[in-house]
Amino acid sequence: MTRTQASSGTPTPAGRVFGEQLYRIREVHIEVEAILQSLAALQDDIPCARCTSVCCREAMCRESLDSDFLRFVLGPRVEDYSVDAGWYVPGSGCRLGYGRPLVCYEYFCEKFEAQDGSRLRQLSRAFKTLYAHAFAGQHMLGVEDIGRITAHKLNLIHDRLEKLRDDANAALRRSLRERLGLQSTGGPADHPQVSRPG
Repeated sequence: MTRTQASSGTPTPAGRVFGEQLYRIREVHIEVEAILQSLAALQDDIPCARCTSVCCREAMCRESLDSDFLRFVLGPRVEDYSVDAGWYVPGSGCRLGYGRPLVCYEYFCEKFEAQDGSRLRQLSRAFKTLYAHAFAGQHMLGVEDIGRITAHKLNLIHDRLEKLRDDANAALRRSLRERLGLQSTGGPADHPQVSRPG
């Protein structure tokens, strides 16, 4: 039995069982979060490190508990939530590596506008919007029972997530090369694939 087959029949802490498609979405979702966080960490001067008025509030963190999908992504980590501070820890920031509310990948602070964070902003916006209209016109984070989302819709979401992951990986590689001062090698990662007539 593969890991995916095993996990597709594994009950969640609430005793619910989810299908294989949702577990595949969960895996790619977590990968995308890790890449976006890595891109954010590569910003030359992260204003959050010196900020005395942090944007993170328990009311924002709460979406990770209110959303059936984010609870599913978090799994047993849900139990670590603080009703006073949410996921935020003063001096170290968010305790979550994955399962964060999607609003956490948007930057409201005007200090970010001075930086060249357009790649990160575009990818973050795409991350949020790819879950739109998941079920009955609702965003996936607002769907009360993600088990009701059709297989066709889940496949579309999974495909969009994989493409976003690939785009985010390419952006991360570019940012790392720029940070290291390396010139473009002209390899396949530097140029979009163009189909040639046969």
